[in-house]
Formats: sequence, structure tokens, C-alpha cells
Amino acid sequence: MGLLLMLLCCSTQLAAQQEEGRWVESINVLSPAPCSLVNGKVKVRLQAKEMTRLAAHTFVHDGKSARQVDLTPKGIELDSDGTGSFSLNMKALPHGPLTIQIAAGNEAGERDLYELQLYNASGKQAVAGIPDTIPAAAQGMQLAFSDDFDGPLSISRDGRGARYNAHKPTFGDFSGWPFADPLAGGQNPFLQRDTYLIIRAHKKEGTKGSTGLIATVDMDGKGFRAQPPFYMECRLMAHSAPGTWPAFWTVTNIHRGKGDELDIIEAYGGWGEGNPNSTGYWATAHFWGQTDEQGEPLKAPGKLIETTQRRLGTSWSQTFHTYGLLVEKDTTTYFLDDEEVWSHPTNSYSFEQPHVVLVNYAIGGASGWKINLDRYRNTSEMYVDYLRVFEKR
Repeated sequence: MGLLLMLLCCSTQLAAQQEEGRWVESINVLSPAPCSLVNGKVKVRLQAKEMTRLAAHTFVHDGKSARQVDLTPKGIELDSDGTGSFSLNMKALPHGPLTIQIAAGNEAGERDLYELQLYNASGKQAVAGIPDTIPAAAQGMQLAFSDDFDGPLSISRDGRGARYNAHKPTFGDFSGWPFADPLAGGQNPFLQRDTYLIIRAHKKEGTKGSTGLIATVDMDGKGFRAQPPFYMECRLMAHSAPGTWPAFWTVTNIHRGKGDELDIIEAYGGWGEGNPNSTGYWATAHFWGQTDEQGEPLKAPGKLIETTQRRLGTSWSQTFHTYGLLVEKDTTTYFLDDEEVWSHPTNSYSFEQPHVVLVNYAIGGASGWKINLDRYRNTSEMYVDYLRVFEKR
């Protein structure tokens, strides 16, 4: 495959060609800053030393299908010092969060992929907000919990007096950049804009960094729990960069001991040497503290879901997707954009106990993957469009 054609391909194809070249970190976006609020006409200025060919693209979708939009059909020309630019007409792109992927390569076989997150304050109305329709998996159920994130947020350090807890109840924060709360000394990771909850991961100089988690019960265990049989879903998009770890999941026990954890999506970000290099995500079940008939730890099933091979054809960082979970007496089923992607037998705790709902944007930590957000100015965002739960009462 020719180099220019490779640059115009989506990140899935770049990942498939990993053996064809050596990953380097060459691209540095000079302006606008990552996660900027932009509108109208925007010039993206960048530097990519030692690279000879660059191209940029984004993805737009109407909720049913998605398409790639080449933003630089003729590539990006670089000056002798490796600097270049390209222009964006934000009015022609969807309103709200956008991921601009910039790919680079050279004749030596080196290559790079950079994801620029921008929030488009202008542009065409995007698909956003809780749909009017009930998901097929929730037919016959009643709405038990919903949040469109279109108004003031209700999040506190311990969850008391608020809708959400900013930490994992009652123990076990696991992010390399600590989970923070709205009163965390100027490191509030939660923003609300349009119909989105924005969880911002940021590391100020001289700090350990900060990022966010929301849980539906407080440190006393009070709050919302999903009672099986239920169906729940969350529509979100995050950033694929070294260390990013977005997740949507449930737990049946907030204390140490026996209980189930169902991870509806765990995605691991980052392109390059020593990074996950994946456009897919993991769905996993954990049966904590439980043993089989032989006294061995109960095995936890899991599956890697490749989003680019599904209906929208885009990764979890390129466009929004809706991630769903159906817990019934015999079977637990996982969904991506209303399509069943995996199932396993329902464990007893999963059906007999109610589930706490959690959404978080961890950075490194227990994932084991390295953190390297320097060229993103140590700033990265996860966008949550909505969260809702249906129960069969």
C-alpha cells in the first residue's frame, strides 16, 4: 500500500499495518489547544519533524451510519522546519465533540497518529440526547433511571447529598491520575455543556493530575441500584492516547468480599510502541471472591469487541457509540449500538443482587498501561451523552 493512501486510511487499517513501520511521536499540534471550544473557521497549526506526508480526517454519523470525512484531500504540506497547517470550516461539521485524526509517515517507514479533540460550538446539529424510542432489549421494561446531562450536575466527593459519588464506593480508586471531585482545589474534572457530561483528565504542573468517576450510590450505599432483570445503556466517546481508560460498568457489592462486576466497556487508548494500538474494547465479567466446585477461583469471561467491524464502522474514540447491558435470569448480554455483541451465563450474584452503575475516565493506574499525554498538554476528555436504566418490575 502506498504511503499517502495509508495516511488517508482510518486508524483501524493503520493498526493492521503495525508490522510495516516503526511508531514514533512526531506530531505536535501547536494550535488550537487540545479540547478547545472552537467555532467558525479554524486553522490547525502543527509540527511533524522528519515526516514527509500528512493527512487529517474526522468522522460524522447520523445515528444509523457513519462516514469518514477527509479534511485534507491533498495532504498537509510542511515547511523546512516541519511545520504546516490546514483549515477547518466548523460550520460544515457536526456540533459538539469531534475527534480529528492526523496521520503522518515518511519514506523511512516511520509513522504517527495523533487525535485532536475539539468541541465545535457552531456546526450542524449532531445526533445527541436521550432518544424517544425504547431500545429493543428493554421492551416490556419501565424506565428506572435516566440522565441526559443537559442541566446542572449533581456530584459530590462522597455522593452524600448529590446524585453521584465522585469516587468508587466504598474503596478502591484505581486511576493513576486520581479521581477528583468538584471541590478538589481547582481540579474539578466535571463539566456540563449542551447535552454532555464532560469528564476532563488534566495534570497541572506540580500535581499528580486529576480525572473523574461517577457512581450512583454514596459512601453509605444509598442511591440508585439497578434491580435485575434490567437493561442499561450509556452513549459515550473518549480519547485514544497513552494511558486513557474509559469505562462503563456495574458492581453488586461495594465492600470487599463476594460480588460481581460487569464491565460493559473498558477501552485502552494509545498508538505507538508499547501501547494497546486497538480500536476495540473489552467486555468482561468478574466474579470476585467466588470459587467453583473444585475450590478454584471462578473464571471471569471476557471478549474483545472490535467496533470498526460493527455497524457504524468506527472506533470508540472516533465517534459516539451506545454501550448496553441486559441482565436476565439465565443470560447476560452485551450490546453495541443496539446490536448484540456478546453473552454469557448469568452468575447468581448478578441476578440476585442489585447493581451500582459507574462511568469513569481513568488514566493509567491499575490498567498497567503507561501514561504519556505530554503532547496533548496533559489534557484529555471523555464525553457522556446520556445514561439510562430500564427494569422489568
